[in-house]
Amino acid sequence: MIMPENAGAHARQAAADKRARGGYADCGERADALEATIIAERAPAELLSEWAVIEIEPEVLYSSKLAGAPVTALKRLLLRLMRQYLVELEARQTRFNLGVLAEVQLLERRIESLEGSVPARAEPDSE
Repeated sequence: MIMPENAGAHARQAAADKRARGGYADCGERADALEATIIAERAPAELLSEWAVIEIEPEVLYSSKLAGAPVTALKRLLLRLMRQYLVELEARQTRFNLGVLAEVQLLERRIESLEGSVPARAEPDSE
């Protein structure tokens, strides 16, 4: 039995083993699209603003199961039936996300101005 504190290391090792055996199929186009959204350093403010807006896109609702067409139709029907609730939910979540983003940007500007007003400390000599 794997202890909870060891679960992360165990999962990383299992993934590395599977990757070494070629167990992960090439995701092709989907992987490229995902990698294009992952930024190594810091995301630009425009991209963060775009990510903050929540919206459900009916055209991305699908099912990959064997009988996928009826499942997809059911999902789209549920989306249509719950539209009023979902629109309100999207609006509230988007307002919250944009508010948090604005506050974070304000804090970043304040930090930058404070860092600019503090003189740099001299490094002590290690003799």
